[in-house]
Amino acid sequence: MSPEFVNAAVLSFSLILVGLGMGFVLLKIQGGED
Repeated sequence: MSPEFVNAAVLSFSLILVGLGMGFVLLKIQGGED
């Protein structure tokens, strides 16, 4: 595997994790405000 491919995979994986975390936090905030 080339380093570029590993870097892209790690970057996209961390971005997906961050996106899921942000969405979960936003849902928790909206649910608490209701």
